[in-house]
Amino acid sequence: MGKFTNPFRYTPEPCVADAARLLMERIRASEELSDIFSEGKMLGVLVFRDQSGQEGFLSGFSGNAGGRSIIEGFVPPIFDLSAPEGHYRTEEKEISHINEKIRTLEEDSELELLESRLAELCSEKEKALDEFRQTASQNKNKRDLIRRSGATQQILETITKEAQKEKADLKRLKIRYNSEIEEIQERLENKLEAIGRLKKERQRRSDALQEWIFRQYIVHNALGEAASILDIFAGRGLVPPGGTGECAAPKLLEYAFRNNLQPLAMGEFWYGKSPETAVRTHGHFYPSCTSKCGPLLGFMLKGLEIQEDTTTQETYSTVFADKWLTVVSKPSGMPSVPGLDGKKSLQEILQEKLQREIHPVHRLDMDTSGLIIFAFDKQVAEHLHRQFESHSIEKEYIARLSPGRKTDSQGMIDLPLGPDYDERPRQKVDLSGGKDAFTRYKSLSDNEDGTTDILFFPHTGRTHQLRVHSAHTLGLGRPIVGDILYGGNMVAEEKCTKGCCGESRLHLHARKICFIHPATGEKMTVTSMDNCFPTCHHEELKFRKRHHPQDINKL
Repeated sequence: MGKFTNPFRYTPEPCVADAARLLMERIRASEELSDIFSEGKMLGVLVFRDQSGQEGFLSGFSGNAGGRSIIEGFVPPIFDLSAPEGHYRTEEKEISHINEKIRTLEEDSELELLESRLAELCSEKEKALDEFRQTASQNKNKRDLIRRSGATQQILETITKEAQKEKADLKRLKIRYNSEIEEIQERLENKLEAIGRLKKERQRRSDALQEWIFRQYIVHNALGEAASILDIFAGRGLVPPGGTGECAAPKLLEYAFRNNLQPLAMGEFWYGKSPETAVRTHGHFYPSCTSKCGPLLGFMLKGLEIQEDTTTQETYSTVFADKWLTVVSKPSGMPSVPGLDGKKSLQEILQEKLQREIHPVHRLDMDTSGLIIFAFDKQVAEHLHRQFESHSIEKEYIARLSPGRKTDSQGMIDLPLGPDYDERPRQKVDLSGGKDAFTRYKSLSDNEDGTTDILFFPHTGRTHQLRVHSAHTLGLGRPIVGDILYGGNMVAEEKCTKGCCGESRLHLHARKICFIHPATGEKMTVTSMDNCFPTCHHEELKFRKRHHPQDINKL
């Protein structure tokens, strides 16, 4: 074991997988811990070496578990907020008291009656004014007829007085309604202003308390530096989101630094029930969140040599080409188009090699391998774009699913998707505001190692659609093997030591694409079986009897 884990993109080290297995066994063996974590919690393990050279591992959990921040056998929070007479508890009580006042005022029956009466009066006023104006209009028409008929001066004076009286009556009607409406509005506004003042006070106290918390959260790094979470984020022009510092990874690192333990490797995995939106599957590893842990771990990892991206260095292969377009097979680990990470993309590589302008028509995830189309001029690209937008292009992917629940022989997945802003670039299931996403699938084979090979036929092309539809509990509930974003690495997974299974790559390959050639009108079917996934039958796949790092409780 050399460099430390990159928490945002990693395949768990064998020692981390072993430590996670031991932690899961400990939880299952304890009725108390099983009750605490069964509803779902992100857990973490950190393998370390102490000053005597002995190795062990730490266990941690994100946030609170079972309403507790401190549980025996797990690292404590970076800063303990649970002291009953401390500033946090005192302010929390004040904020709770304000919440109760707001709730009482908002549930006040008089408030509801005033709102109801105000609505009734406004409706009555409009109805009364409409009826009055209709009658007045009819009367005016009658008076106009009288005037045109050559009426006497006395009659003209009489109808003029009638018109003046109508105007006065209309004014009195408006005053009567407006007076009552204004009185109710004043009473209502007084109550709403009282609620508004309390809400502003609550917001002020909450913001001040959150800032105080982040000032108390002092973290360290391997260089011996210390800084508050507030200062770390401020250095990047950011405000830390609520809950920053409560994830398992920073808790584990901070405990190690404070106790002179050398961090060797780390991993975070989900235990218990899956949530409804974000993709979390029991016993699967996940990268650290970016919104909270990105800046924080960026500071805490200083002084540690971090593992570099070890994705494949394979090159692409050209499957079809003519003077209008080319279809190439992209390797896993290569971006389709230029991105912010500076990694050279397939588009740039093609442009350099062919010495001509290349127009991307669609994209594959960096980790997905397989067929991708590029056009050599804008008109061809636009024609192909329209085919993608109309969903007339047929795509077929082959994938290998992690061991898990039984998958039907075929079916359709209908789960709308949206961005998970706290976990970029991950997507999540969003049943209320997400974009429609449909995937048809057909199982090919169940392998000896518990994995399943499957074909996907996406009807839409949402970001990470196949990966989320595979991994989410409302979909197949089985992450694609090697999917570091959505749990493709399992705690219980047994790795092949021959290196033939390619477990470090995403087992998702775009193997067929059908489209109408923009220039010739011919229906094109292009296939590629590169980078498909052989099932491993090696003896090393059996459970390895290697030394397990000791639990911190046994040191």
